[in-house]
Amino acid sequence: MKGVLYYFSGTGNTKWVADRFKENFKSYGIDIKLINMESEEPINIKCYDFIIIGSVVHSNMEPKIVSDFLKKLPDTKKKMKTIIYSTQGGKSSVAVLSMAKKISQKGYDIVVQSAIRMPNNCYFISGKKPTKKEENEILKDASEKVKELIKIFIDNKRLKENNSIFKMGIGKISSKLFKNSLPKLSKNLTAIEECKKCGLCLRNCPKNNITFEDGHAVFHSKCMLCLRCMNICPINGIRYKNKKIEQVQRDRINVLNLNK
Repeated sequence: MKGVLYYFSGTGNTKWVADRFKENFKSYGIDIKLINMESEEPINIKCYDFIIIGSVVHSNMEPKIVSDFLKKLPDTKKKMKTIIYSTQGGKSSVAVLSMAKKISQKGYDIVVQSAIRMPNNCYFISGKKPTKKEENEILKDASEKVKELIKIFIDNKRLKENNSIFKMGIGKISSKLFKNSLPKLSKNLTAIEECKKCGLCLRNCPKNNITFEDGHAVFHSKCMLCLRCMNICPINGIRYKNKKIEQVQRDRINVLNLNK
């Protein structure tokens, strides 16, 4: 048996969880191929026995880059078993239900849908910044939860968390307001004059939203606020509302295998 895991990860949390899925499925003798949704690799599910979808959560729902991927996912007639997970700073999210509904219509059998809490990477906008102790506890719990989800899958059981249609309706409204405000919010991003022009942010922006002008990085209106650029800048030179933000994802963003 082998599976494929498609993920989108802005700052490393979702990819970190994907790595846990891969290593723990391996203990059952099951190989998992990890594929970044940003890659240009053609979507091919025919040679796999099951599929896993992993997404970040932006204002209660999956971002457009994930929704667009799900639209491209081919229909399946064999009721392919599917695991769907999200990562977010809170304990729950209806993004998993949103994604499940979109692909169950294509014939995918949603066996597990679960929201996995990870350290909050946008604490400066919403929530609070976890302490190092809290961060370690969250990561430990996330790792254990992945093991539990895999056991449920292996035992041919089912788990569907965050299954509230009412909450998903609220989430859709919140997500729409957030997406409509993105061009305005992106104006809050600026680079300091000491910008080294290394191009790391430019090369790794999932929306190709960054250019160099007048000797430093400039952020345009296509930003999805994934926060990748803020966390990969080698001099922590990107500001939000002119404030320096602690790079809380520095330890995990390296799992993304970024374009150096």
